[in-house]
Amino acid sequence: MAVNFIIKNYRCFPDSSQARISVRSGFTALVGVNNSGKSSLLKFFYEFRQLFAQLQGGNNNLLAALKGQSQSFSIMPGVFDIAELFSNINNRDLEIIIELPEDPDISANPPRPKRLTLHVARDTNTYFATLHSASEAYHGPSNNFAYHSQGQLLLNHTHPVANLVALSEISQDLSSMLYVGPFRNAINVGAKDDYFDIQVGQAFFERWKEYQTGSNKKQNEAIYRLSDAIKAIFGFKELQIQPSADNVTLQVFINGKSYKLPELGSGLTQFILVLANAAIKNPSYILIDEPELNLHPSLQIDFLTTLGSYARRGVIFSTHNVGLARSIGEQIYSLRRVGEGDTDMRLYDSTPRLSEFLGELSFSGYQALGFSKVVLVEGSTDLKTVQQFLRMYGKDHKIVLLPLGGSQLIKDSSEAELNEIKRITENVFAIIDSERSSASEALAPDREAFAGLCATAKIQCLVLNRRAMENYLTDRAVKLVKGDKYRGLGYYEKLKDVNPAWGKDENWRIAREMSLKEIDQTDLGKFLREL
Repeated sequence: MAVNFIIKNYRCFPDSSQARISVRSGFTALVGVNNSGKSSLLKFFYEFRQLFAQLQGGNNNLLAALKGQSQSFSIMPGVFDIAELFSNINNRDLEIIIELPEDPDISANPPRPKRLTLHVARDTNTYFATLHSASEAYHGPSNNFAYHSQGQLLLNHTHPVANLVALSEISQDLSSMLYVGPFRNAINVGAKDDYFDIQVGQAFFERWKEYQTGSNKKQNEAIYRLSDAIKAIFGFKELQIQPSADNVTLQVFINGKSYKLPELGSGLTQFILVLANAAIKNPSYILIDEPELNLHPSLQIDFLTTLGSYARRGVIFSTHNVGLARSIGEQIYSLRRVGEGDTDMRLYDSTPRLSEFLGELSFSGYQALGFSKVVLVEGSTDLKTVQQFLRMYGKDHKIVLLPLGGSQLIKDSSEAELNEIKRITENVFAIIDSERSSASEALAPDREAFAGLCATAKIQCLVLNRRAMENYLTDRAVKLVKGDKYRGLGYYEKLKDVNPAWGKDENWRIAREMSLKEIDQTDLGKFLREL
């Protein structure tokens, strides 16, 4: 579920420039230059984790906070002075407003609350809370709050006033995030102290050994898949990762050669440590500051999608790289410093020209590594899905994918943009949805026109035989990822018409579980094979 946050008087977000962010499944990017506030906003969810853990129905701290009784929460490692969490351009309390999504059951009684406001007293780790329904705000000693049904319901003077199930789920998600901080080249492998949520000491290596060689088959297979993913991304013929004899580091065998983890480059070390921690901890969301650190542009999207496969909900990342954000982010925010301790934050909705987009992705750096082709795809959700299919063909490190932004560029006026990109590289291809409801239905005029422009520009364009990318996801893979109550789509069926339906931002997770055999004989598979 999508949960909206309004954050006031936290670090560089005073109440005059409050931060607004929607935490939801998929990939969310925070884009900005140095000191723009993007890293602070990412770290917010780490620093207030212990407060969020108290918001579950049944927790006595939440009950007392609603009655106006000040409650304390633990300070996370890395916060040296509680005062640093507050705005330095005013002296007001910090306020966190959590807006819950609309309850799909409009007849629910009692209903889901509309929002929860947390008031954190200035320069302290104490708070009280206010719960808002559609018509009332519940707070203060005059209320006689109690829990019912194992904390699922909130009562006031014995009358049910709020269903807390959704709030409890949100609390669980917020308190099980994995935060990956910046400066990962400074991670001291084998150190006694963890690097925020990244375990690097003996306890981690012992846990790796348990997962790799213990009696739990799911854990054994998780470590195998992790090693296999790293091997594929870096193009190794062989890769084995195991704890050293003294459990103070990892022993890595690459193509028959033995290395200790500190001997490897910072990029590969980051891959192993971060992905391993994610695989073992099974977080709701992964928060990662500057995932592009120490990685060539050709590996950055791979790193993020592989990382995302270990998050139950999604990934929120901060970055300088606008091209990376546009490529993979379903939701993008731009942050800009407007003064000392003051940041402006807003949704990023600028759509670049394709040639500009290639420049942002450092296409010349890709070419130097042998990337010779560009494939235009419908949107960012399709980019991640096609990337999984290309990996099956061993072509994910030979082709650069660019999202068209759907109808923003799939139209009859995109000729100049297509010609511009052709001047950068001759090897341009395109894949777009047909959006047909049946095999006999004609293409919509804008799609027909775009396909014609591609033909004129000598760009080979595949208009999918089936309705859209999700119509190629097999029933087996859908059930494997989503469960038996879900099913694969018919060739021309709309995703929104099935019940239950998954989100388009989950397509890539399902594609990741498919086999080459399941895609190879389709029109899409044949097109990718011949690239």
